[in-house]
Amino acid sequence: ARLCGSKKQFEGKRGITPGVSSETQNQIAGSKALNGENSVDLHHLIAKILDNIPFPATVADPQSQDCPLIGASPDFVSLTQFPTTAILGRNCRFLNEGCHLSVSDRQDIRTCVKTGKHFTGVLANQRADGTHFLNLLDMRGLKIGKYAETGEEKWLVIAVQGDVSNLETAEIPFEHIELMEEVAKAIAETLAKVTKNITVRHCNVPSKCDDFNESTEMPELFEPYSEPIWIPGEVRELALIGA
Repeated sequence: ARLCGSKKQFEGKRGITPGVSSETQNQIAGSKALNGENSVDLHHLIAKILDNIPFPATVADPQSQDCPLIGASPDFVSLTQFPTTAILGRNCRFLNEGCHLSVSDRQDIRTCVKTGKHFTGVLANQRADGTHFLNLLDMRGLKIGKYAETGEEKWLVIAVQGDVSNLETAEIPFEHIELMEEVAKAIAETLAKVTKNITVRHCNVPSKCDDFNESTEMPELFEPYSEPIWIPGEVRELALIGA
């Protein structure tokens, strides 16, 4: 076992705007279409989906800066004792602050976030109150659709966690296959029911994505797959505790 240390949306009217080129007006009109009542943001959808997952789980966006968490289940909040407002928009490394993380685990997690390949391992984590626990982390990339304009695939990192502090090594289930499938199914079913345009904004704080001016880029139109696709491959064949 490892030890931790101590602890405005665009406003305007339809029609010709004096002094503004037709190209610019088309861009403004397009931004309205993607920011208005006819669209819904992917990050918001994911956050709402995770609100109904009955076990510790998170979803991160590896295609946004620093791979922020965009969804966290109530059980994950209970496990870590961090409120949702302190989780969303942050990289999950905050759980490792003050804890030992081996070079191999650190590199494997980075590989998972970069490629989507499956990672599983037991990591020393720290709760919001400073108490420590051993977290069984199981994470893999899930392709959920593509960007309408470029055709680039959109994928997310699905992670399931569990407190294994009181388990012997032989008792630890190193995979949460069924639970991960449950998250993937919930995402697919929700996206299939959406009748509005789904857009993606690469901002780090989902709660700020309601305001176009808080987003670093124009939102991109997203087309979901009817069935999400797990990214194949393993970061390593066997995750060792304390490696």
